[in-house]
Amino acid sequence: MILHLMHDEKFCDNTIKNFEKVNPGNNKYLVFKAAKDKGVYRYISHPELTCEFFYEHESLNDHVTATPAISGIIAHSISSLFASAISDLIENVKLYWIVWGYDIYTLPEIQPGLYAPKTLSYLTGEKRWLSLSWTLNKYKLLRFLFYTARGKKNVWNLHESAHQKVDYFVTYIREDYELYKAKYPETKCKFLDAAFFNLDQYVGEAFIDKKTSGKNILIGNSNSPESNHLDVIQFLKDVPLDNETKIYIPLSYGENDGYKEAVTQSAEQLWGSRSIPLLGFMPQQEYVEILLTCGVGIFYHHRQQAMGNIIAMLWLGARVYMAGVNPAFQFLRRIGVHVFDLQHDFQRYGLSALTEDQITRNRAVLTAAFSEEKVEQDYENLVRNIYEFNGLPCH
Repeated sequence: MILHLMHDEKFCDNTIKNFEKVNPGNNKYLVFKAAKDKGVYRYISHPELTCEFFYEHESLNDHVTATPAISGIIAHSISSLFASAISDLIENVKLYWIVWGYDIYTLPEIQPGLYAPKTLSYLTGEKRWLSLSWTLNKYKLLRFLFYTARGKKNVWNLHESAHQKVDYFVTYIREDYELYKAKYPETKCKFLDAAFFNLDQYVGEAFIDKKTSGKNILIGNSNSPESNHLDVIQFLKDVPLDNETKIYIPLSYGENDGYKEAVTQSAEQLWGSRSIPLLGFMPQQEYVEILLTCGVGIFYHHRQQAMGNIIAMLWLGARVYMAGVNPAFQFLRRIGVHVFDLQHDFQRYGLSALTEDQITRNRAVLTAAFSEEKVEQDYENLVRNIYEFNGLPCH
């Protein structure tokens, strides 16, 4: 039996489907909820089959001891709720951390480097103590004094304690692991290479044979400063656009209303009605229809983020610009994808379309990395690794 720790997120149904395919009937999913969120699933479609709630006041040890023959625990990200539960874990069970991105990029040693200059200026202007808080959180002694004096829980101590219990850092982006180990060399976890969603799940089966045919531009993937929207808008201010070009800016995912307003206003001042913020949740099919009109996608994150959008746009044939410092950019370049550095490549290629050869090459590389067969094999390898620790056959 494998015990899964997960939040109720939009990715969960595909995750559960994929694990049930390779380890049927031998998974238990604990869905973490804050006390105020009792009794409701937002995204998980069939919780009665395999899921039960886990609230912040409960003990993970109780669930481990109550569930027979636990061979391993998979944490689908490590949030503060997960960190608190894991740090108290007594049972000696192998722990696998499937890294989502936010769970390493919010860490004190990493987060301050995520923002381009204009976005950083906005954030420090809105939160005058932001730079100081980053410094306090980065240094353990200052952190201890700060939290103790205010009588607050030191969440970063909990994260570091939880990380010490991790046996495997699971992701398909080795560059994320290398960054994490460089910043936190005291952790002993090993790298396990695995992708978790296939091309159909990224792109949508109905669109797998389609290609983009438009001149529109997509900027970022969510209402988060890590998209560095303000810097992208500044970068594009002198770029001539076709009169019919629209600029789509997804801002529905995230809760920073002040940032959303700043981005929306900045884009509208530059592009007027051609700037189209996407403010509400939309079904995948409707969203991919928009992507099909975008010949260029700009994802200026300094961190791994928006991989669903990036992979979908690459598959559909768009020219994708990223930040050269982004580990995800380095990963895509390493495996042979035609993807471009906004700062260094835009002057040469601008808003031009990819060649047919480049599109064909990108599809071939992405198929090798994210085909249904490849992803299923990655799931099987992960499950096999867990059972082999206990001398058990893979189910």
